[in-house]
Amino acid sequence: MKRLILVLSLLLTTNSVFAYNYSGIVKNSLNVNQKVNYSPETMEWHRNVNPSNINFTKQMTIGSGSYTEFVNDSHYYDTNTTYEFFDGNKLLGHNMHLLKFFELDFDKKITQRELTPDELKVLFPDVEIVYISKFKNNKIVLRKPKNVKRTYLLINDTDKDFYKYSFENHDNQTELIKGLFEIDKPQKLIFSHFGSRDKLFPILTIIVKNSLFAK
Repeated sequence: MKRLILVLSLLLTTNSVFAYNYSGIVKNSLNVNQKVNYSPETMEWHRNVNPSNINFTKQMTIGSGSYTEFVNDSHYYDTNTTYEFFDGNKLLGHNMHLLKFFELDFDKKITQRELTPDELKVLFPDVEIVYISKFKNNKIVLRKPKNVKRTYLLINDTDKDFYKYSFENHDNQTELIKGLFEIDKPQKLIFSHFGSRDKLFPILTIIVKNSLFAK
């Protein structure tokens, strides 16, 4: 009985790690040491090994931001992503340091195509996307209805880099996707590089307010 209770507790803990309920697509991730194959004819990705296609094993770089590399016959290919997941036979990736999503392809190297706003809305239909270009002097004010929890996602549509940035004062730092945050009351969030106030690493300030006119 004690063992059963322990197992149930672990399952509940596992299922409640992320505050936001991600779609099945985003959760359909590729883990370290898992294998994928790519078909140049159909330009499709598949899990596991296929002798007729180009086969890769996912590895992760050590000490350089947890970037993914695909290995094929001792050749290493940079993906420029830190989290990958399948959308059917498409392989998508997120770069937590750039706050960008990509579709991955292969043509002698891994290539990336940045996802469009419409594609992002399919992945996150109930999330308000906050574009970095909308910040003024590195600050933005977001408005939501009172007593309503709202989920936001930072998307970088600029050439800025947010290497190893995180929220200083937000309770949930364990989200699957960096830059996603849920708010249920007015507050001010600071997104910074290890708490730095150096001009080389400017902070982003996000102020969330209640509004009678917000939808």
